[in-house]
Amino acid sequence: MHFGSLALNTKMAAPMVLVSQDGIVNPINRVLNEPAKEASGFLLGVSHEGHTTLLMCSAVDKSCDLTNTADLNNELEKLHCHLPVGINVCGLYFMSSTSPSPKSVTQCCKEFIDETIKTTLNTDKLIIAQIHKDQPALVPDCFYLYDVNTAEASPCQVRFGNDMGTQETDLMTFRVQGNLTLNVIYHDDKDLQEALTQKFTSLCNRVQSFTALYHFQKTTILIGASSSDITAGPLNRDSQARDICRHIQEEDDGFGAPAVKGGKKVKKEDKNANQVLDVQLLFRLSLDEEQEGSAGLVPFVHYQIYNEECRRSSMVLPIDVPVIVHRTTLAVTLGKLLSDGVCRQLRAMEQCLKDHFKECGLSVPRPYHFKLPQIPNLITVVYPADLPDDKLESARRSLHNRFLLPWDRPVFRRANAYSFPTTAKNGGYLMNTHIGLPPSGVENGRTSLVQGTYTYHHYMQDHFNDDKWGCAYRSLQTLVSWFRHQGYTERPVPSHREIQQALVDVGDKPANFVGSRQWIGSFEVSTVLNQLFAVSSKLLYVNSGAEIASKGRELALHFQTQGTPVMIGGGVLAHTILGVDFSETSGDIKFLILDPHYTGSEDLKVIQDKGWCGWKGVDFWDQTAYYNMCMPQRPIEF
Repeated sequence: MHFGSLALNTKMAAPMVLVSQDGIVNPINRVLNEPAKEASGFLLGVSHEGHTTLLMCSAVDKSCDLTNTADLNNELEKLHCHLPVGINVCGLYFMSSTSPSPKSVTQCCKEFIDETIKTTLNTDKLIIAQIHKDQPALVPDCFYLYDVNTAEASPCQVRFGNDMGTQETDLMTFRVQGNLTLNVIYHDDKDLQEALTQKFTSLCNRVQSFTALYHFQKTTILIGASSSDITAGPLNRDSQARDICRHIQEEDDGFGAPAVKGGKKVKKEDKNANQVLDVQLLFRLSLDEEQEGSAGLVPFVHYQIYNEECRRSSMVLPIDVPVIVHRTTLAVTLGKLLSDGVCRQLRAMEQCLKDHFKECGLSVPRPYHFKLPQIPNLITVVYPADLPDDKLESARRSLHNRFLLPWDRPVFRRANAYSFPTTAKNGGYLMNTHIGLPPSGVENGRTSLVQGTYTYHHYMQDHFNDDKWGCAYRSLQTLVSWFRHQGYTERPVPSHREIQQALVDVGDKPANFVGSRQWIGSFEVSTVLNQLFAVSSKLLYVNSGAEIASKGRELALHFQTQGTPVMIGGGVLAHTILGVDFSETSGDIKFLILDPHYTGSEDLKVIQDKGWCGWKGVDFWDQTAYYNMCMPQRPIEF
């Protein structure tokens, strides 16, 4: 993300605030068009060196009174449980009976912003969007900068758009993993609540103590949670977060930047910049946790006798925390940021155990990460392991309300959970193979990509030889995998024979088609999707490969609204389109292609470096062959 023009400096000209159209403007406008028209909540974004971009918004509970500090703090705590460290509350939006003005904003803010809120948000300045109750849409004139110290509001320069979205070259994501043991002893259900609070407080204290260490995987770097020094490894006090990329072991390099760029070898930092970097939570052994700098102690066993009336429960908490930082963040500060993220998740786990105890007892709280439509960052939700999805509908409804999501598609089912590239194998198949690719290179283009998770299906998988005839079958399998991972179906990805049998059953093919090596096209793919999965498709035809460029707007709209992968067939070849990068001004376009003709092993680096998954120009298509595209439509369901 380029932060250069976003300074919030009241001593200079009115600050420029960039506001995401998809993440903030559209969701709030959707609420404003509802009969209830209740719109109030938080503006969320990223800040660095005084510069801010607003990326998304969240709503407060309808029962929340913004003028009640306790209510507001409670809503903030709930929200923080879902946000990664690095995505912050940058301001508020609310409806008012008065038109927005510096005086009106100041008067409203004085009612609900005090020192407690200032401390919680850790900022002196908030971006406020005041919306008149009769206003049909959010407009730039709604936005003001409120100084908490002086209790004064001033206008902002506001620009709506999606061209300020998070760029991987500016932000880095660390993924902290580890296991923490929770032992709870309690007398009755009432006592359990207090016991959980005490135990989780103890775990947070341990994570924030000097005994906690963070090991950056594939490197020798260790950073302490509480100290301001690099514990081990090649970094120093002046090192930045981006410097960690340079020390990732050569044999484990990247998920994908090409080895050659402009004829020169790419720096190791650049090759690893787009990765999610794995971090392991560790603890020093045989040290007194109460006294920093203590000498090693002899390990001991603690034995305690409990009353028979006591209940005891022990479980392993699976920590899995994304943390987002700017690449120039000092490495010595990473320990605290990572610890803050772990503690945030521990509190979410505590709340999960308390909320669902009556339904399933003390069930292991498991974190899931979700990528919301058009939102660059992840949202984390903790679900009890023993409670099935159909018992979590009320929790999912609450999340849809909180993040202003429509009710026409599932978002927070477990099957929708995001899979990190470093663990992106499912049953031997690679998942989301496009993650980590460099930008397409289209100038002033808008990238529209597949939404959610899919698996890569290609020639010669499943111990089945379909070389030179099964590309459309494999593309269909990729499409089906998307519907499985988005929670629309639990039916397995069909084999070639099952695909052929479906076409026979529907009357499209004769009986001897089953077991043959005959090709299928986009029409047959749409037929199978409808027959086996009740998924309808839109078919798009072009007379030649040269005409595909003219379908840029239509393809972009498909990925923005439906988000499903597209199967395209032309001549004797079939491919899968995962997205487009399209410039409205120049008409230039590139296509993100997943090629089912690959016959190698599941090696993501090879697949990306050799272009089996990558951006292709218009010349990729046969300029004289006709093409048909199968564009699956999302079922409308929650």
